[in-house]
Amino acid sequence: MGRRLPRLWPRSIGNQCLLMLPLGLMVGLLWPEAAEMLKPVGRVFLQASQIVVMPFLICELVVGFGSLRPGMIRSFARSGLLVLLGLWLVGGLLVVLLPQFLPPLVTSQFFHAGLFDRPEPVDLLETYLPDNIFSGLANDNFPAVVLFSAVLGILLQGVEQNQRLLAPLEVMRDLFARLNKLTARMIPFGIFALTALNVSRLDWPQLLRIQGFFQLSLVAFLVLSLVCAAAVLLLTPLPPAQLWWVVKGPLALTASSANLLMALPMLVDNLRHALPASLDPSGRQLQAVDEIAPLVSLGFALPTLGQVAALWFIPFAGWYVDQPLQPSATLRMLVSAIPAAVSGLKAVIRQELQAHGLPLDLLQLVYINGEWLYRFEKVLALEGLVVLVTLVYASTVAALRPRPLPLVVGLAAIGLLLGGLGAGARIYLDRSLAGTYSNDRKLLALASASSGPQPAVLRHLKPELVALAAILDRGVLRVGVRSDGLPWAFLNGRGELVGYDLDMVKGFASSLGVRLEVRQAQLQTLEQWLDKELIDVAVGGIQSIPQRAARHQLSRGYQSVHLALVVPDAKVAMIQNLRQQPLDKPLRLGVSDPQLLNPELHQQIRRELVGDGGKLSLQLVPLAQKQQFFNSAAESDLDGLLTTAEGGSAWAILHPRTALIAPFDNHLGSELVWAIAGDDPAMLRYVDAWLAREQARGRTQELFNHWVLLGS
Repeated sequence: MGRRLPRLWPRSIGNQCLLMLPLGLMVGLLWPEAAEMLKPVGRVFLQASQIVVMPFLICELVVGFGSLRPGMIRSFARSGLLVLLGLWLVGGLLVVLLPQFLPPLVTSQFFHAGLFDRPEPVDLLETYLPDNIFSGLANDNFPAVVLFSAVLGILLQGVEQNQRLLAPLEVMRDLFARLNKLTARMIPFGIFALTALNVSRLDWPQLLRIQGFFQLSLVAFLVLSLVCAAAVLLLTPLPPAQLWWVVKGPLALTASSANLLMALPMLVDNLRHALPASLDPSGRQLQAVDEIAPLVSLGFALPTLGQVAALWFIPFAGWYVDQPLQPSATLRMLVSAIPAAVSGLKAVIRQELQAHGLPLDLLQLVYINGEWLYRFEKVLALEGLVVLVTLVYASTVAALRPRPLPLVVGLAAIGLLLGGLGAGARIYLDRSLAGTYSNDRKLLALASASSGPQPAVLRHLKPELVALAAILDRGVLRVGVRSDGLPWAFLNGRGELVGYDLDMVKGFASSLGVRLEVRQAQLQTLEQWLDKELIDVAVGGIQSIPQRAARHQLSRGYQSVHLALVVPDAKVAMIQNLRQQPLDKPLRLGVSDPQLLNPELHQQIRRELVGDGGKLSLQLVPLAQKQQFFNSAAESDLDGLLTTAEGGSAWAILHPRTALIAPFDNHLGSELVWAIAGDDPAMLRYVDAWLAREQARGRTQELFNHWVLLGS
């Protein structure tokens, strides 16, 4: 007989997963259009896997805890808690060390709607003890389901004739195990589909923009993986080949799907086969194998190594906006963030950004990095679970075999590796990020979103009747534009007067069939020109204010805006934490719109910053124009610039040593309007009708996307 051809399809599901991972990567990179066709496969796989996992683990927990030998829970608590604290310590130490490898960075971001998001406080009681366990099941509240099932299993130990319940539960566990094995046959194909889809959707320019987080996360992943491997191989007799066999299938599934929950049944099954054979070959404590599943589930329900390591996003976020956290502040953050990590990364990151005075719009980085950030967290969580279960099992069967000298040498080598890789990453990032801040250039490169020539300059100011008929008769619309109206009106890098409002008035002049002539000036000057009818209309981010309406005709509102603050980076934390840390000096805010200087707004701002009972001496300082705030003397004298969030983001872009914050949420809303000279009702009606039509047609939203949401 001839030699048999080698099998192209591996028998082991772990090897199948490893084979499909690079295949999916290739398809996502080379044929992204074809990857979209795999979306139904990925969806079926995810839904089928999630259906199976929760009932399987509930049965495992109840049966596992209900069958525990006397004293095992106490043993688990002692050794398991010690291992868990060790994992948290290693992960937390890395969170403190990684930011030290980040070079200085100057940056600011464009406006986006998430600026007004505020975190719901993390409620650990609600997380672990919801009102209804069935709602916890429906919402995939794993910590609550694990706690409920574990308590049931523990109470079952003291129930007489508990075997009458354990016997059918064991049958159900075997049934779900069979169902899980049936579903497991889909895993390699699900990995292929999900990998191809996720790779095809990566936004490479955004990935490069935050490469510091990406690179140092890879360093953290390598270091923590080596620490986990060293802990298992140097404290127990588990061979390296067996350890790799345990983790390779769950590792591929978790990395491709970013869902550790689906990999838990496979992990439990692998650990049940590997640990008794390697750590208890005599079979003296075979019953201990039944305690693996409850231990895995409990470890997953508590803060994992991956969740602790992923918290380094908080100091990275501070670096990203040039507000680096000191190591002591990072340590304090870990104390509050680790217990709250079970509520999910997004929730705890919101909480800590707020607590440390970092702009909440940094949450957009979580969404940008979601495709691989959650894989970083989940894969490290998987490795931490393997360490936890292996060491606790080895302690239970008296198989711990620590080798102090190799362990010390190994950890020292890993520490040197961390220092070398971190220093190399810092040097590379320092060189590659030098001069890369480009949001200011991107803003100044914007061109008009409307077709047609640039408006002519209004060179001669002379009083003329402002009425619709008069404008049509002279054939010219005279428009005054705020000189500090960015991004509603500003000079771009080519010296062209552009902006949201410029595009609007160009369209308005076209609808009238007249020429457009414009001239820039400070807001107070524009109001004087309106009084003397030297111009017809004033635009450029002018807010609707009752005092202004009493002086001039105002159009209907065409764009909602919200008051916010542009603040020097060094003062962001001070302003965002005024309720917890009152100032011993007045808070001075610059204001370039004199109509905003009224007692009512003064009280509203004070109330939003410190609450009804808080103490704050607030001073609103008039500025001729916003540019005055952005010089070193003014920034040291003033604590912030009161402006709109929608417009203030552009000012922070041009001056990246400042940040836009929204301490008032969206409570101090207003609308932009046109101020119209004269008192011709026909002119006002025409303007209002035209603006209403532009809103209905979606034109105002198009301009908002172009001029304000750019890059968000």
